[in-house]
Amino acid sequence: NLISDEGNFYFNDISCFDETHCIAVGEGFAQDGSTQPGARVYATTDGETFNLVHFENSTGFESLMAAYMVSENEHWVGGTTRAGGLVAPALMLHSTDAGKSYKNENNNILGQMVTAFSFVSSSHAYATSVNAMQSCSLLELTDAPSPSPSPSPSPSPSPSPSTPEYEKPPCQAGEAEASVTGTSGKLCAPPCSASGSCPQNPPKDVTATPACILQDQSGNHYCALECTKTSECDQAGGSTCSILQGGKGVCTYAASKSGRATFMTVTPAEVVVV
Repeated sequence: NLISDEGNFYFNDISCFDETHCIAVGEGFAQDGSTQPGARVYATTDGETFNLVHFENSTGFESLMAAYMVSENEHWVGGTTRAGGLVAPALMLHSTDAGKSYKNENNNILGQMVTAFSFVSSSHAYATSVNAMQSCSLLELTDAPSPSPSPSPSPSPSPSPSTPEYEKPPCQAGEAEASVTGTSGKLCAPPCSASGSCPQNPPKDVTATPACILQDQSGNHYCALECTKTSECDQAGGSTCSILQGGKGVCTYAASKSGRATFMTVTPAEVVVV
């Protein structure tokens, strides 16, 4: 038995690069009796002695479920800043110096707890996650450059009624082709105005509400059609209501290869807790 603890935490995952270099992640919660709640990363460089290299305990509700070693010095650990938190930031901690320092490269993903990693290469990986509503997602990590930050949105002339927005991708000029965390489809997202308003010209027969509810990794805000059922979306164009949390969702279209999508998350203010 190389390491053990009783009452403070338990291990969830371990990953080894070779026989001597491994990392293990664990967690403990006060409501379960832990006197040292929080999430932990242990590492070994000799295959026998595991040392604590990182401790996440800002709130005591942090969870680390997944670990993956890319090399002797590089590894990832994943979880969430608050187990069961509807809008808690995900933990995707990346270390390139054998655990001396970590950077949370979560791309502003909220409400998702990473449960497993699998790497195709050091710059291409997949991760599974689950949210508080027990909806699961498959995430992809690549070294592709992020879209250039957009300038602060400003009001623009409304398009003519014959040119609806929120249409099926590919998107028209001025809109972002987006994939929303927690959904499997895509949508065309016009930017919010400086006052937070959105274009009110969705496709024909759509009754979903245009709302400023999306945010990209650069902090820019975008509009989407907020819905509670598919009949409110552009059914003629193949759109469905992708429910996220609290019975609310966004209208999305089946993913296509029309172009690289910008990954966005629903802003916390729009998440309704029931």
